[in-house]
Amino acid sequence: MKFKLIFIILSCFGLYAFAQQDFLSPIQNSWEVIGNNFEFNYNNSDYCDYFLVSTRDREMRLSPGKNTLYRVPKERYNRTDPEFLPSSYKVYKGYFPEKLHPGFLYSLPVKNGDSVVYKVNTKRRTLNYLFMIENLDTVYAVRSGVVCKNMDQGLSESKGNFGGVGNLLVYHLDRTFAQYGLMSKILVTPGQNITVGQAIGVASIKQYVSISFFYLDRNKFVGVNPSGFPHTYFNPVFHTTEGDLKIEEGKNYICEWAPEVITQEMTKKEKKKYDKKNRLNADK
Repeated sequence: MKFKLIFIILSCFGLYAFAQQDFLSPIQNSWEVIGNNFEFNYNNSDYCDYFLVSTRDREMRLSPGKNTLYRVPKERYNRTDPEFLPSSYKVYKGYFPEKLHPGFLYSLPVKNGDSVVYKVNTKRRTLNYLFMIENLDTVYAVRSGVVCKNMDQGLSESKGNFGGVGNLLVYHLDRTFAQYGLMSKILVTPGQNITVGQAIGVASIKQYVSISFFYLDRNKFVGVNPSGFPHTYFNPVFHTTEGDLKIEEGKNYICEWAPEVITQEMTKKEKKKYDKKNRLNADK
């Protein structure tokens, strides 16, 4: 009888919890029995962080995997207590950067030694670079990071699928994003760690590729809702043969895969391996 009662309670909570969510979302919630506790967990199936905020002003960072919001001892568990009911919630892609490095160097999205020109897409409210790249030429990563499963940054959890309209979203180590768009083919997969200068896609027949750079901004949140669009877009510093600078619209720049750009986010072990490989290549 006791087991049957617990099963009924869990079933009721399961129906309530799942009624609050979209099954296509990378964020799912559920009650689970763990030892002597009831746990209310959010499962993040994406490869980037999300920010959760509830109507009771509870907030948390949802890292990839299982994240426990409530842990309630069985003897205190009461399905009529509002404190333990799954609350309505919102989630936003990304998490607030601890510290942004304004001088971090990005590469241009073309092959080492190739040139590229860009213009700003004025048809969008977001800051969006349109790099002029020849039809079906390879597109290269401007920075290292992990490929997200969900491609739409949106105001809340995305409903899009990987590969839609040639989009590729990459999450960086400092919690910023780069979103590549309008590619005819994507060469990497969700969850894959990519490095700066790695081939990630193929340009479309329209002969340009779009890239935008943004992060989730803590300053835009007041209570449970952001005041407007929750992400802030920025102009990165690109490394070119002319030096490190914020590139100008309509001007031609040449890509250079310099060691200081490639090794910026490497561990000491990775950097040592990279330096050794370069020495061996130089001796040949």
